[in-house]
Amino acid sequence: MHVDKRWDAIVVGSGLGGLSAAAYLAAAGRKTLLLERYTTLGGSSHVFGRRGQWEFDCGIHYVSHCGPDGIVTAMMRGIGIDDRITWLPMDQSGFDRIIGPGFELPTPVGWDAYRANLLDAFPAERKALRRFHGLMRRIGEAHDRNDMATAGGMVRWAGRAGRAGAFMGLPYAATLAALGLSPRTAYALSVQSGAVACSPTVLPTAAMAAFFQDYVGTGSFYPEGGGQILAAGYAEVITAHGGSIRTNSEVSEILLADGRVQGVRLADGEVLSSAAVVSDADIIKTYSDLIGIQRLPRLFRRRVAGWKMSQPLINGFFGVEVDLGNTPNSNYFAIPDWEPATSFRSMAAFGHNTLSGNGFAVGSDWARDMAARQPMFVQSSSRRDPGNRRAAPAGHATIEVQTVTPSDPRLWGFDGYNVADGDYSKDATYLEIKKIIIDGMLDRMEQAFPGSSSKVKVGELGTPATQTRFVNNTAGAPFGLQLRLSQTGPLRPRDTTPIPGLYTVGTSTAWGPGTVGSMLSGVNAAGSILGRDLVSFIRSGGRLADSSALPTWDDDFDPFTTTRTRRD
Repeated sequence: MHVDKRWDAIVVGSGLGGLSAAAYLAAAGRKTLLLERYTTLGGSSHVFGRRGQWEFDCGIHYVSHCGPDGIVTAMMRGIGIDDRITWLPMDQSGFDRIIGPGFELPTPVGWDAYRANLLDAFPAERKALRRFHGLMRRIGEAHDRNDMATAGGMVRWAGRAGRAGAFMGLPYAATLAALGLSPRTAYALSVQSGAVACSPTVLPTAAMAAFFQDYVGTGSFYPEGGGQILAAGYAEVITAHGGSIRTNSEVSEILLADGRVQGVRLADGEVLSSAAVVSDADIIKTYSDLIGIQRLPRLFRRRVAGWKMSQPLINGFFGVEVDLGNTPNSNYFAIPDWEPATSFRSMAAFGHNTLSGNGFAVGSDWARDMAARQPMFVQSSSRRDPGNRRAAPAGHATIEVQTVTPSDPRLWGFDGYNVADGDYSKDATYLEIKKIIIDGMLDRMEQAFPGSSSKVKVGELGTPATQTRFVNNTAGAPFGLQLRLSQTGPLRPRDTTPIPGLYTVGTSTAWGPGTVGSMLSGVNAAGSILGRDLVSFIRSGGRLADSSALPTWDDDFDPFTTTRTRRD
């Protein structure tokens, strides 16, 4: 084997988990190489531009734990970029707003304010809502994200939750029904489960309570300058501390010898050597494609075969000639009608059919049903960060619409295509499905921002095929492994693996899914390689990086340009 270069650590993939791991390793003095198959750093968190006037944020919608004592603040401080990343608070009275015909429920910061809003929105169900609020608050406030990685930590979480701990493993939908809520109220309270790309019929109640604690308990924030600023900050730390970054560098194999990691082979045949490889690639593809299933220990092989991915997300991106400056700085979960909520049985049927794509012989029939009935997430990056001149022209706005979807290529019209080459994008059926879905997204956008649907200047839709093609996720699932009871906490992959020298990070790990979990997984992986408890170190105010070594960012600093087409 010809070895071109030896590294202390090689990180495969530049999602937030990979960037975090690489930055912490480089800051600790390890000779680190970050490899990214795409042109731009950031994975699902990157931004993209259109027509030189618009910038759309793919994955950073809101971030929690950004206060002075938050773990996100500690992670930024630990590598010296806390003074570069400014967190803009969203609307404290309603960072999320659940809207439907004749209905609005703001989700505010603060558990007491949330209870008041619940009682105002559903005055006929005050007793059941107090039970719901009390249960979710007890579980949520007992949560510590770093407890998620071990069985002992989960036991401690349940112990802190007291009697509410008995509900932690129940599906969220089952808990809503058990608390005596009406189907319509349960339907309204279930739509936020889409924020973790999971159906309430499988999402554990503990995971939903943790979501509420993240945002109701600690606040909702967005990075000034857009989501790409995080990738830019990490990249500056890596290179300032002797690390290297290479985009357009696809890894085809993680090399093993005698069962231990030896390095990686790139798609062009180049071999790079290291005894430590961190994979931020899709968790299933890490083992099936980069390692090879047959090279895994037998019991672990069976575990990998049983993993189930979360549902894909589809993303509509729209540039509109509307000034949103006077609208609330909120995200919206838009419910088009209440028909699916006539009973708990009808809600289950809706989830089985429309959300999962079952029972439809023709993709266009499913798409019309989805466009007419499915709740969707509507948000505006330019509204969250009005000072970002790159986001939209003056007097205009960007609006993103998102929802979960089946991954079935047959429904989408790209069945039989090699997604990697992009030929599917011209298929007539595929284009028809996209048009139907976009029309539904425009309807939800109109619910959230009246008048916007007739003012669209640019628009496009990212499908499961898009996500697979550009980010290489299994079945287009950016949130990694599904959050179900059998894949929660210590039952999810950790940073260490059965293969000596291989580490995994990202949304599929015990700390994920989502932005905070991905970044935290990277810190934990770096700590495992270094033999240090980095999380405790940074929580106590510790710093690894030399912030004075970082280059100055001017007022016109463009994080997208900085993180694109790198070969250090």
